[in-house]
Amino acid sequence: MGTSFAEENLPETQSSDSQLASELDQHATDIRSIDRRYQDARTRLEESYIEERKALRESLMKRLGKRKKAHMEQGELDSAVTLRDHMERIGATEIVPPNRQSTKQTLSTVAGDKAILGTWRWNNGVDIKNLDHGQTNGAGTWRLIDPEKGTYEFRWKRIPPDRVSLSPNGRVLEGTKAHDPSFRVWAVRID
Repeated sequence: MGTSFAEENLPETQSSDSQLASELDQHATDIRSIDRRYQDARTRLEESYIEERKALRESLMKRLGKRKKAHMEQGELDSAVTLRDHMERIGATEIVPPNRQSTKQTLSTVAGDKAILGTWRWNNGVDIKNLDHGQTNGAGTWRLIDPEKGTYEFRWKRIPPDRVSLSPNGRVLEGTKAHDPSFRVWAVRID
């Protein structure tokens, strides 16, 4: 009795399918292995980065502390207070690897995105549309800097940044220039 062409090729086809499945499984395993090695290396690199940044900060804080003490001993209290303020800001800065977003920024951006989106007419008569992800339709960016107070910072290309707070009804932004608290700025939602 003769065998058909299909029957003769059946074991070869099955073994070919089995071999293909085995190769695909091995490929997936290899990818998981590479991914795991990448994540482990990235974690080690980020930990090393953070430790080096902490060491740099600690070294700077010691030097600033000595200078602050010297200013205090010489009666230069203004300089000592300025150094103390710098030290507090440096100490409060979150150390985040370059390609990572601050956990504070991530949380505040999520909370603040929807409240600030839309078109606003600023006190200089310019209409600016705030877009997702801290962008505007003009030459500027925005970010939420204090979620509890609803304070935003707007950075512009050609003028100093603005620091404004969102009113409880979500219709008015009001504040000052970041570098000059006596210079008032505001914006009203127009959409």
